[in-house]
Amino acid sequence: MDDVDWRAFVAWLEADPAHAEAFDAITLDMSLLAEHPDLYPAPAAPVARQPHLPQRSMLPSRRAWAWVGGGVVVAAAASLTLILVPTGLNSGSAPYAVETKPGQRRDIALTDGTRIELNGATRLLLDHSNPRVATLEAGEATFHVRHDPRDPFTVHSGRMTVQDLGTVFNVARDGARLDVQVAEGSVLFQPKRDAVTLHAGGAITAREDLGQIAVTNIDVAKVGLWRDRAVSFSGEPFGRVSTAIRRIDGATLFVHPSLSQRPFTGMVRLSGKAGQDVPHLAALVGAEWHHDGERWVISPR
Repeated sequence: MDDVDWRAFVAWLEADPAHAEAFDAITLDMSLLAEHPDLYPAPAAPVARQPHLPQRSMLPSRRAWAWVGGGVVVAAAASLTLILVPTGLNSGSAPYAVETKPGQRRDIALTDGTRIELNGATRLLLDHSNPRVATLEAGEATFHVRHDPRDPFTVHSGRMTVQDLGTVFNVARDGARLDVQVAEGSVLFQPKRDAVTLHAGGAITAREDLGQIAVTNIDVAKVGLWRDRAVSFSGEPFGRVSTAIRRIDGATLFVHPSLSQRPFTGMVRLSGKAGQDVPHLAALVGAEWHHDGERWVISPR
């Protein structure tokens, strides 16, 4: 369906709780029929034309998300449903991938005037035929977007979407976790549904596996801090430093489970050399470190 049809469908779905229940029932019925085709075999002779139903894979799914603001859940699943639009490439696309190895950095200049800085261990999909769209599959990147209100720049990652409103912003993907931080201007998170606007100094952390979204604030000077070989954490699990080390230093770091969930707050400047950075990190949490021949290890004393 096109954008007009999509908006009409969403309006219909929200107009009456009975509409949402009916849609769920239809989706479930189609799911059951798909799993048991033997119950309704195809007729041997032509039959009267049936009304067209969209394929199951094209039906938008409904999923409840919990919202977190300042660490507090502010909306229950019953009052908020997140509907996501499939983000497949169009038939005229010319996709290509840009990748960096751990410890490697790369800058990209797009034909529309947008500039993208890629951290290490990052994979970004772009499109020669449409420079206004990007897909972050893994890693981290800072986007310096040339704003065009008629054709907003869009970043997809997993089932989530970020759309610029005239912006410098950082996007990081780590497993099921997506972090978006805004340095200048503003962005729109999930523009097709929730339309959460983040202004400069705003940040959002979304967990696809848990269905949670946390909106917080950040010092704009710390957005994309990795570009200065630095990382900043505020109450984050210490184990997340292993991702930063891999991206910036290109080294594999294992943090002992007893330390990985310990809350860590502070800014750490890295040298880009694991032999210097790992001992420094271990000292910050009063831990030991060693290299086992394949990876760096931080463990309790």
